[in-house]
Amino acid sequence: MIEKTWFRLLPAILGGVLALLIVLGIAVAVRWRMSMKEAADPVLLGEPVYELADGEPTIGTHFKAVLKYRVPWSDSFKLAAADPGKNLQLTSDPEFHRSRIRWGYSDWTLTVPLQAYRGGESGGGSVTAEFFAGRSIETELPELKIADLVLPLDDTGAELSLAPRIDTKDRAFSLLTAILIAVAVIVISLAVWALLARRKREAAKHVKTAWEHALEAIRVLREQVRGGMSSPELAIAALTDVVRHYLEARFHLRAERQTTSEFLADLERNDRLLEDKDRKFLRSFLASADMVKFARLPADPNLFDQASVKAEELVSGTIPHEDGELPSNRGGRK
Repeated sequence: MIEKTWFRLLPAILGGVLALLIVLGIAVAVRWRMSMKEAADPVLLGEPVYELADGEPTIGTHFKAVLKYRVPWSDSFKLAAADPGKNLQLTSDPEFHRSRIRWGYSDWTLTVPLQAYRGGESGGGSVTAEFFAGRSIETELPELKIADLVLPLDDTGAELSLAPRIDTKDRAFSLLTAILIAVAVIVISLAVWALLARRKREAAKHVKTAWEHALEAIRVLREQVRGGMSSPELAIAALTDVVRHYLEARFHLRAERQTTSEFLADLERNDRLLEDKDRKFLRSFLASADMVKFARLPADPNLFDQASVKAEELVSGTIPHEDGELPSNRGGRK
C-alpha cells in the first residue's frame, strides 16, 4: 500500500524538482543579465599582502605577494603582469585563480612569486590585472624591509664583510677596454697574416737557379760531414751527383746517363764549356769518387773538404753574367 502511494507521488516530486531547477536557472539568467546591464567593474578587495614564512625576509628569501579581486559574472580575468620594483625580482609569472563564486560575482586570487636579492627597503613595484571586459587595475606593492644576511665570522671572531657593489661605470669601462683589446688583436693578426702571405708570394716568385741549388747542396753536405751526420764516403758520392746534376742543367749535358769516361770525353769535345783547371779537377775528382763508390776505398774527410771547395769554385766560376757569358770568358779566354 505504501509503495503504491510513493509510486503515485514520484511524478509530483520529480515535477517539483524540475520546477525548482527551472526557477533557479531563470534566476541565474536574470542575475547574469542584470550584472551585464549594471556594467559592474572588477574591484580590488583590500590592500596587497605578503605571504612570508618567517617575518622579515632576508636576501635570497622566496615569498609571494597576494591580491584579491571581486569580478562580476559577466567578466573574467584575462592576464596579469608585475614589476617587482627595487631589491626584489620575479621568480615566475604571476598566477590567478577563482577562489569563490558568490551571487552575481566571483572572488579571484592573484599571487606574485618574488625573491629578495638585496638588503634594504623595497619600493616602486606594481601589479597590473587585466580583464576581458577591457578594464585593468594597477596596484602598487607595499614597501618591505629586507634584512641583510647574517655573515659568518672569521678565525678572529670578526664578521666577514660583503664584497662592494660593482660600479656600473667601471663595468662599462672594462667592457669597452676588452672590446678595444679584441679589435687590436684582430687588426694585428690580420696585418701579420697579410705580411706572411706577401712574403710567401714573393718567395714563390723567385725560382732557384741551377747554381743556387748546387751551392746550397754542397753547403748542406759539408755541414753533415762536419757534424758527423754523414760519412766522407757517402758525402763524396752525393757530391758527384750534385756536380753532375749542375753540369747537366747548366750546359744541357747528359751527365746523369753517362759513365765517367763518357762524361769526360764529352767535356773534351766541348772545350769551351769549362776552363782547363775545372776539367782537371773533374777528372781527378770523378776518378777518386769512382774508387770510393765502386772499389770501396776509404775516404779521408780532408779529401771531401778539398773536393767540396773545388766543386764550389767550379759552380761559382760558371755562373753566367747578365750577358750570358761565363766569368772566365769575359775579356777573352785564357
